[in-house]
Amino acid sequence: MPEPVNLPHRVLIVSANPLFREGLRKLYTERWGGKAAIVGMPTTMTEALSGLETHQPDLVIVDFDDKTINRDEFLNRFVTGKKPMQVMLVSLQESGQVVVYDRRTLTSAQAENWLNDPWS
Repeated sequence: MPEPVNLPHRVLIVSANPLFREGLRKLYTERWGGKAAIVGMPTTMTEALSGLETHQPDLVIVDFDDKTINRDEFLNRFVTGKKPMQVMLVSLQESGQVVVYDRRTLTSAQAENWLNDPWS
């Protein structure tokens, strides 16, 4: 029986700021090595939404301060999707401010456990 292939996690970095994009790309490439692959670095809302469909990333890092990215539209697309994915909103202006959204599917038993104690 062949061993399971551990494919790298697909990461999309969304920002019009080239320093933000390149800084995150470098940081995560060094930290994750072969465990993650930066599959795209869109700079516009249109490119970002297209990248969600094309690359089907596991993690999307969004520049929270980028006014060209419509966060409401982006998060609406995230909520309506079906594939497990995480979205991380990172702010350079708000030091230490990171918001993470995690979309995943739970079995009934997992959902029941979560409803009993969502903070554990």
